[in-house]
Amino acid sequence: MKKWRFLTATAALTLMLAACGAEEEETTTAEETEETAATETEATEENSAFPLTVKSLTPGRETEDGASLVFEDVVLEEEPKRIISFDYGFLDTLDALGVEGIVGVAANGGSGNIPAHLKDKYAPSDAIADVGSLKEINFEAVAAAEPDIIFISGRQSTFYEELKEITPNVVFIGSDNEKYFEGVYETVDLAAEIFGKQEKAEELKAGLQAKVDAVNEKAKGYENALIAMYNDKKISGFDNGPESRFAYAYNDFGFTPVTEDIEASSHGSDFSYESILSVDPEVLLVVDRTVSDVEAIKADIENDIIKQTRAYKEGKIVYLDGVNWYFSANGVTTETAKLDEILNELK
Repeated sequence: MKKWRFLTATAALTLMLAACGAEEEETTTAEETEETAATETEATEENSAFPLTVKSLTPGRETEDGASLVFEDVVLEEEPKRIISFDYGFLDTLDALGVEGIVGVAANGGSGNIPAHLKDKYAPSDAIADVGSLKEINFEAVAAAEPDIIFISGRQSTFYEELKEITPNVVFIGSDNEKYFEGVYETVDLAAEIFGKQEKAEELKAGLQAKVDAVNEKAKGYENALIAMYNDKKISGFDNGPESRFAYAYNDFGFTPVTEDIEASSHGSDFSYESILSVDPEVLLVVDRTVSDVEAIKADIENDIIKQTRAYKEGKIVYLDGVNWYFSANGVTTETAKLDEILNELK
């Protein structure tokens, strides 16, 4: 009798454990199914942006030789993994967004004017090809890098059709927005859309806008200003006209131009030292096109003529980084650095 009771109890316990095991297995299987489904959903959401149609920020343009270009829409089936950026400013923005996969930059044999904070990171190596200069492209190096996408700006527009033979995914990132910083933000948004960095993009744009507002506030404290560019012992001036390369120093930074009568040109005019004295700006902003040491150009700039100007007498001559201002404009980090130069130098 006792033996029967023992066997009965044992059997009941065995059935109970088996049921628990089955229930636990069923629960575990359900949890694993839910986790798998969640993972698949996340993967689907990550890839939901693709296929993605990307439009160049400018529909077309006229090249230096007078030819008309139309930049075609690019359809991306998936997020690009191998990237070439010929534009230093856009390279700067990609880096600031945390985009990886750069396989080619226009390093020009190491003498390219890549922003200082990017030069070591994107130096030519086994992983990153030197694809030429801003105006002379090494097509063999571009092809060998096997890019999924190529970003170009004005200096490379002449080679648009040739680059498309390597990959149809060639995107022109130069904005034709009349408002300079809105154009900068457009490039940030373009990169963010392609690489899924929208949240970071909003953070970067907010930080840059805060600097823009700060410079505008500072600019209100000055009667007028002139932005000039130094190159090989010559100086040129820029006003706020529609064809002026640095019109945004007035229109977006908030400075009042000391004159609006300078011949329009992307490289300025032969605005002599005597011309600067004749308009006598309170603030003189000097872009160093030669990318040399500031002390090396002061001997030319601060000559007997310039020493007679209000800007010199009041200590308001600001020397601006030529790489950021001339070679790598429109990058979110380089634009921030440009604004910081003005904020830090104009006390």
